[in-house]
Amino acid sequence: MHFGKHLRQYREELNITQGEAAYQLGLVPNTYSNYERCERPIPIELLPKIKEVFNIPDEQFLDMILNQSRNRRKMPVEELAMQTRELRERYMVNFGESYFDLIANLPELRQLLGFLNSLNAKRQRLYLNAIKSILMVYDDLLK
Repeated sequence: MHFGKHLRQYREELNITQGEAAYQLGLVPNTYSNYERCERPIPIELLPKIKEVFNIPDEQFLDMILNQSRNRRKMPVEELAMQTRELRERYMVNFGESYFDLIANLPELRQLLGFLNSLNAKRQRLYLNAIKSILMVYDDLLK
């Protein structure tokens, strides 16, 4: 398995989308998708950022680079579930810390988050997808 496939597995363990992963790395979503599908080589200078952004443990990252199995099948199911939960929690803490200043300095963003928090999950997704579509159209107009 190539590094891109390992990266996809890890991202899925974190329960994040390709789009979120791409934006975290400062990439266009299509480029990130090509990396995961091994249709485009991942630039070596991007590897440290991948490790940092996704908070990948050293040993696991080395296994991914060397294309080695992590022998997770030998791990009891409960331990595997706990490890996955810890990976997700570590990612979310890192994510929150990286955007803390943005949230702290933009009252409009805090207001938007408060509004979204007042909605049910279905309406949250509806509003967020509408905002995302508007931003993509606006970005295209600027180009």
